Amino acid sequence: MRVLVAHNLYRSATPSGENQLVRAEVSLLRDHGVDVVEMLADSDDIAGGLRGVLQAAPGPVYSRSGVRRLTRLLDRTRPDVVHLHNVFPLISPWVARVAHRRGVPVVQTVHNYRHGCVNGLHLRDGRPCTDCLGTRLGLPAVQHGCYRGSRLQTVPMTIGQVVHHGTWRDDVARYFVLTPFMRDKLVVTGVPADRILIRPTWVPDPGVAAGAGTDVLYVGRLDEPKGVDRLLDAWAAGGAACGRTLTVVGDGPLRPLVERAAAGGSVRWLGQLPPDRVAAAMEQAAYVVVPSRVFEGYPLAVAEAFGRGRPVLTISGGSVGTVVDDRTGWVVPPTVEALAHAMASIHDEDARRRGAQARTSYEAENTPERGLASLLSGYDEAIGSAATA
Repeated sequence: MRVLVAHNLYRSATPSGENQLVRAEVSLLRDHGVDVVEMLADSDDIAGGLRGVLQAAPGPVYSRSGVRRLTRLLDRTRPDVVHLHNVFPLISPWVARVAHRRGVPVVQTVHNYRHGCVNGLHLRDGRPCTDCLGTRLGLPAVQHGCYRGSRLQTVPMTIGQVVHHGTWRDDVARYFVLTPFMRDKLVVTGVPADRILIRPTWVPDPGVAAGAGTDVLYVGRLDEPKGVDRLLDAWAAGGAACGRTLTVVGDGPLRPLVERAAAGGSVRWLGQLPPDRVAAAMEQAAYVVVPSRVFEGYPLAVAEAFGRGRPVLTISGGSVGTVVDDRTGWVVPPTVEALAHAMASIHDEDARRRGAQARTSYEAENTPERGLASLLSGYDEAIGSAATA
């Protein structure tokens, strides 16, 4: 089987789990005999200032360079299936039309919520927002400048949603989503439910942690959408009464806030770490906390925690809150008070018991073997649907 994988890499200044997952999945396929043709675009190549805005503006509708590259690769490599990941802004959704019209089935892994939200997060003013979900014009997004805080940059994203509503509905044979929550949000945008397959995030087996950990661990970008400020508020409001250390891994615009908290004694900030040191931090953790304000998908940190036998504390109302349950962790209301109470009351034996169930969940859903099997099955379904169309 030959697969053409197309992905627009996010900027290197912003560490991306999506970039990491795409690279890992390409390697997984190649290791198992699949011929993978890569078509990567890099947002680091976009110029700065107004020139960069103009360079990226056509992408939500039609990227001439992206379409030209895909067309050449289709002619030269003759893939059995095209696998899209992120297509903004240098590839564009138009490539799905090109492949479909040439009889090559298209699949897409949906890592975020951009089919129904121009910023892909369903977040506005620090709160979940679904005002545009299910609409055809996305006028609330333009009104509020939801894409990068700019009405000017939001307009082409909104136009792209309108132009490609039919593209996403008709020209993609199968969608891979990470959770049932993401499936339900995608269906509201007009994608037929029978084309959506649920594929939880997979990670290489990290092995069960050697012993019981003692820390509370946060791994992620230090910004408002990820909720690290809410976590610190909860820690100060009573979470620290548990007697543990809150260990924070990551970097971002709220770094000064984390540094100030770390000066207080019970918070430790380790900065941005390579994977081996993240693994060591998870070894020391009693559990991992995901306090995001955004809906999220299935973060790598959650799959890695489960693999390590570490439970997860998260908040309700988003995707992670449907992945974690009372066997594998704790789901609390999205408030500072609820987080603080949970962190103050979680005891070691409870964490160990739920951690064992988290490992069982990893073995059932998050192994490379499960990831490969579901991927190849999805490809087969897409190819079969194209053959009978």
